[in-house]
This record gives sequence, structure tokens and C-alpha cells, in this order.
Amino acid sequence: MKKLLPFTALFITSITNAQETPLTVIEAESATLTPPVKVKRVNGYSGNAYVGDFDSGSQIKLSHVMADHDGPYEFRVYYTSMHIRSVNITANRYPAVEVTMPQTTEDWNRPPCGMMLTYIWLDKGDNTIIITPGNGGGPNIDKFELWETGVAMPRPQQPESVFPYDLSDDAAKISMGNSDLTVSPLNDNAITTIQPVDGADSYISYELDQPYLITGYLFSEGLDASQHGKDWILEYSNDGKIYTRLTPSETTAFGSSNLYRITRQPHADRSRAARYYRVNTRGRSVAEIQLFGIPYADSSNNRNFPADITDGLDIKSMVNGNPMGEIEFADERCYNLFDRNMQTKFYTDDARTATIEIELDKPMALEHYTLTSCQDYPDRDPRSWSLDGFDRRWETLSEVNGFEFPSRYATMKFNGNPAKLYRGFRLNVTENNGADRFQLLKWQLFGSETAGVDNVAAGTQPTIAITSSGTTLSLESASPGNYAICRADGATVAQGHLTADAATRLSLPSGIYIVSCRNASSSISKKIALR
Repeated sequence: MKKLLPFTALFITSITNAQETPLTVIEAESATLTPPVKVKRVNGYSGNAYVGDFDSGSQIKLSHVMADHDGPYEFRVYYTSMHIRSVNITANRYPAVEVTMPQTTEDWNRPPCGMMLTYIWLDKGDNTIIITPGNGGGPNIDKFELWETGVAMPRPQQPESVFPYDLSDDAAKISMGNSDLTVSPLNDNAITTIQPVDGADSYISYELDQPYLITGYLFSEGLDASQHGKDWILEYSNDGKIYTRLTPSETTAFGSSNLYRITRQPHADRSRAARYYRVNTRGRSVAEIQLFGIPYADSSNNRNFPADITDGLDIKSMVNGNPMGEIEFADERCYNLFDRNMQTKFYTDDARTATIEIELDKPMALEHYTLTSCQDYPDRDPRSWSLDGFDRRWETLSEVNGFEFPSRYATMKFNGNPAKLYRGFRLNVTENNGADRFQLLKWQLFGSETAGVDNVAAGTQPTIAITSSGTTLSLESASPGNYAICRADGATVAQGHLTADAATRLSLPSGIYIVSCRNASSSISKKIALR
């Protein structure tokens, strides 16, 4: 009977294969190398060479690794290292597997070699395997071997091909020629809906609500496409007239999309922050265009992020953190989360998690909150957390698990609870991306002094509330009325009657919806993102 293993990182110190020779042997020096890792010639290694200086930023890429069938394979890494090190192994677009050396070797730069072993899932045919160093750097590597295995494991789940939020979701005007695409498949954060494009040089234009410094973008042509915007062009403009091309620093391929990242430096790229962006799609249909980055308003006092409900508070008396953050070499305490300056961050070198509480000077309703990733070290990012509000007790308003930021300097938005007032909020980070340190650039809170939601006109009281939690939509009305819910493509998905002082709750698939409600005194139409 085969032993069933979950798809998790592991290393095994004994060899159980009955076969005598590996399926494939790949010399490390024959791979595609991304510096600082480099080839070093030393007799005694396989091929009389190895790759060293396998430090942060390095990548070893094995292309055209052929497999006879779908399934798990045994993957062996031969190394020399006098310190215990680990590597991350990513096969195709499956999640990375971390494997750690079982023991050190006699020397860094001469054999004998050690061997670490793990299991990876390969697809039948042509595969790509990428090896990167673990936290703190990797060992010197001699060669790789691929073996058949009697071990069984389930096919790993590929990462999502799009992110649940991007900068075009809110207050962005989207157009193509004379067509308004603000409510369209382009901003429903789904690859299953397609926006047709006419013309070989059709531009899709975005006018954002404020200047943003773009640090990443995602293109998808749909489930069955293969290119995913590889020859599309993204441009930015400060005035909506003169455009300049953006060039990515790196590309990550997902199942049905490509994610492009741009390296940015604090304040040095301020001239590249803009409200206007456009994409030349070369006339091909589009499933999704997503833009990621940080809000960047030029400011004499370095307050580049927008004001939120914490503005004007005495932060040092109203905020508490566990841990508080570092102060020895630079002030990187948790207070920096609220200063709106992209050059400061919250950082701790003695914890993987953190809890930050902020007390307000008056009760506020939380419409949404944002978290912004730092300039470097994605393994220090928050991965799982809860957001709690305090009234008479702590109440959980948002829970996020397994989240990954699309790029460095990426501000991502999450729903709160605008239907209730709270006197304080708590961010409880329970997991990071694997480092023994934690950091976060900004945590912002947005809302109002009035719970309940949507005013229809100046001087009138709100009589209709439209709120959401996850993929559940809640509609409340002070008097009888009607509602209609449409998808971004205009198709009606639900309609019905509103009962006075009783909530109507609907569970819908993730996506962008236009929710219209009417009663005797109010009429409201609102775009809602359910995720």
C-alpha cells in the first residue's frame, strides 16, 4: 500500500527507491542562474563545478524537465555547506516546497556532498522547476536528481490567478475609446468573464481617484489563453495626455494570468506616481487587468498616504503594540503604522506575529481598512490575521487566512463593518510568510461617525443600509421597498422586496455587483465587491 503524504514541506534522510538510477540528473551549473548565485569550477564535484553565493535574490531555474506522467516525484539536492541551510522548490505554478539540509558537510567549497530530499508534483510533459534560497541564504549546490517514487500525495492546488482586490476596484473610471467600462468584467476580479476588445491598438484607460505609485500589475486573457498579456503595454501619465511606458522588474506566471512587479525606491520614484494609466492590449480580449501599488500624494511633510479616521489622534498615547517594535538603530515602532509616510515602517526582529491596538477619541464605524506591504522581505509580511472592533467587548469584523501581497509596496483593502460604531480596533496578526521577523508598512482605517451607511441627500436621514461581509450581502430598509442586484456585465442575478426593519441577506458568488434599493423616501445604487 502506498503511503499518502500531504503536499507540505519535508525532508527525508533515508532513500527508499528500488530503482538504481535517477530519471534525470541536472548539473546546477547548467541551469539558468539569476545572480548573485554563480558558477564555481572545483574538481571533485559532479561535472567539476558547483554554484555558490546562493544568497537572497538568487534563483536557479531548471527548464524543460520532462515527466512521463502527472504525479509526485522524488527530488534530490546535492550540496556542500558548513551551516544548516534550506531551499524553496517551486515546480510550475504549484506552491513552493521548503526543504532543509539534514546535516552539514566538512567544507563549503569541496566534496563530499550532502543530500536533501523532498517530493514535488510534476505535470506530464514539459516542466519548469525554480529553486531559491531559504531565509538567510542557501547552501552551495552541486546537482539535482529526479527519481520515481512509490509515495503518493494529492495534486497540490495552484494559487489563485487573480487577487481579490486591486486599485481599479474603487472610484476608478475605466474606458475604451468612447465606451465607459467602469462597471464591466474588467473590474470583477474574475478570469471567467471576458471583455471584448475591438481594434489592433485598442487602449483601455484608467483614471484613478488619486495618484498611485504602481508596483505591480496583472494581465489575464481568460482560462483558455496562453499569453496573458506578454506583449501588452502599461503606461502612466500625470496629465492624461502624455504617457510613459512602465517596465516590470520580474514576472510570475499563475495558472491563467501573469503578474508583473516593478521595483520602487522610497521617494526616488515620486515623479512616477500618477492618476492616469492605460493598457494597449494589442486587440485581444481581456479577462482581467489589475493594478497594485501605494497611494502617493506629494507632500511637504512626507504624509503621502490619505487621511483616515486616525488622523489627528495622539498616536503615542492611543496605540499599543505587542511587540512595540525596534528603536535601537532606527525608530521602527508600531506608531509608524499611522504616520502616512512611505519611508517609515513597523518592524520587530524578535517575533513572527504582532498585535496592535488603537483607541479612538470618539466611536466610529469602519467601512474598510488597508494594509500595505514593505519595500523588501516578503517572508516578513502578515499572512493570516483578524481585525477586531471594541464596543463593550472585542468583536471580530474581518478574518483573513493565507494572504499574499502581490508586490512590494502594495496597499490592499479589506471590508469592515459600517453598520456599527466602535471605540477602538485591534489588528491581530497570527502568521507571517515564514521569516523569524515581522514588518508592515501601514495600517489605515476608513469610516465615519455615523453607523448605518448610505445617505441619499444632504439634510435627509439614511433609510436604507447596504452592507456586506465576505460573500454575504445585507439589505436593511426603514420602510417597505424593492431591490435589484446586477452583475458587472449587467445581468440581473436577484430581485425582490424589502421588509421594514428586517434585514434581507443574500449569499452570492465572489464578484462585483451593482445593488439598487428603493423605498418610499430613498433610492440608492451602490457598487459592492463581494470576496
